[in-house]
Amino acid sequence: MGARVHPEDLTGRRILVVDDDEDVRTYLTTLLEDAGAEVFAVADGDAAVDAARVIHPDLITLDLSMPGKDGGEVLAELRGDAAVSEIPVCIVTGRPELRRLIYDRPVRPPEGFVTKPIDPRRLIADLRRILHLADRKQRRAAAGGPRPN
Repeated sequence: MGARVHPEDLTGRRILVVDDDEDVRTYLTTLLEDAGAEVFAVADGDAAVDAARVIHPDLITLDLSMPGKDGGEVLAELRGDAAVSEIPVCIVTGRPELRRLIYDRPVRPPEGFVTKPIDPRRLIADLRRILHLADRKQRRAAAGGPRPN
């Protein structure tokens, strides 16, 4: 039995999917679009950073293991760019042993981490949680309130 998600789960959200595997990009794009998101997909790290700057998505899903610029390098570049540093990032990888690529860097870690094979319900729930927390942080900042760590 396939996992069903509610269409309104990500309605109105813009998500950038970054993965070098075409099948994974297609799967994630379909899953997220079925959940109501507007999805943009790119195949490598350089395109990810450029797309984030142009699209300014609400969230980025990021593969770690990619040719050229890996996900850790992409995360560091995103975090170092004031224009896109606050965009939440969820790592989606089939190689959890590569966590060191992100956690060994002197930048804020990603807001989420999901391993492949992907459980569709868990992915949507995790992305909704990440987006909810980002929304709260943004509202606090706009109101001049304390910022969470």
